[in-house]
Amino acid sequence: MSLLLTSACAVEPKNRPADRMVNLGFEDVVNSDPLYLTGLAERLDSVDATAVSLAVGRTDWTAFPLQGQTETESSEVARTGRDYVAESISALEFAEDGRKRDVVLTIDALLDRALTAEPALAGRDTSGAASSTFASVSSLRHGKAGSRLASLAAVIAGRYRPTAVNLTELMFDDFTFGEEDLIDFKATTGAKDWPRKNDGSIDASDASISGWRSEAMADIVLKVRTAVEPYGVKLDMDVRAPRESPSLDRADSGHDYDLLLKQADRLHVWEYVGLNSESSPQTKELAEAMNRRAGSRISLSVGLWGNDGRISAGELATALRDAVLGGATSVSVTPASLMEGQHWDVLKEAWAT
Repeated sequence: MSLLLTSACAVEPKNRPADRMVNLGFEDVVNSDPLYLTGLAERLDSVDATAVSLAVGRTDWTAFPLQGQTETESSEVARTGRDYVAESISALEFAEDGRKRDVVLTIDALLDRALTAEPALAGRDTSGAASSTFASVSSLRHGKAGSRLASLAAVIAGRYRPTAVNLTELMFDDFTFGEEDLIDFKATTGAKDWPRKNDGSIDASDASISGWRSEAMADIVLKVRTAVEPYGVKLDMDVRAPRESPSLDRADSGHDYDLLLKQADRLHVWEYVGLNSESSPQTKELAEAMNRRAGSRISLSVGLWGNDGRISAGELATALRDAVLGGATSVSVTPASLMEGQHWDVLKEAWAT
């Protein structure tokens, strides 16, 4: 490692985040290499990770078998019959010295096969075109998409008893303008129609739409929280980062942080430094703002994705350093599949005692 890189990532252990998590994507969890999980366990030990997040799939594409619901199993599970989630927990929950890590099981809220089977669940954009991955607001808030999400959360909470269930990709963007969504918008806001521009087209940027999306999102998250609470399991949620001011949120996506913090135990803010625009808040500023807002109940999720495939080890080092300088007490790195030897070295330097 170069002197420059070593300097960039040097953080006194006493200043490291109290909660340090590595996120495994679906591709990590269902990896067919029998030595993959063993290697990850050693890596987690080497960086002194206190938690691990495991992607369990979607409501229509799971990394574990569901009795009587073979149509929801991923091709990997259908082919092998294996419970990849249980195997990952067994391999990674405990450090070599016996210390127990927090286990977070992450559900991806996007859909695939379900929308092919039931097109009515799909969200629609302002032109009426259906999404191939996003469910509508109404189907999540009142219908099958939301019920299935809550049901899956209850299943994994009861079966695996993780520290928390986490929701990712649960957001609203372009596909919230179908007929059923308009009915829900009217009922929520009292409006008679969508807000419109002078030319008659829907004004998707109107504040009333952001407010409606955020209220709907809070209801959906409450539904999932109610499903996992009987098992003593917490509920976390991934949220988009503010576009410009670090003190704002992303109500346009349904991510009003203050509303969500009334339902979720922790929010993981996507700090994807390799994809951020120049106007995006810097990591230190974002950490400071999040810390002021809710302390350890907001965590920074440092993404390794970049325009060239992945960010460099030096860029990761800078993000980890700035998160600590901003006072972040909870930081995760995602996904494990993009981490190379240098990235693990940086993480060890930043997190290990």
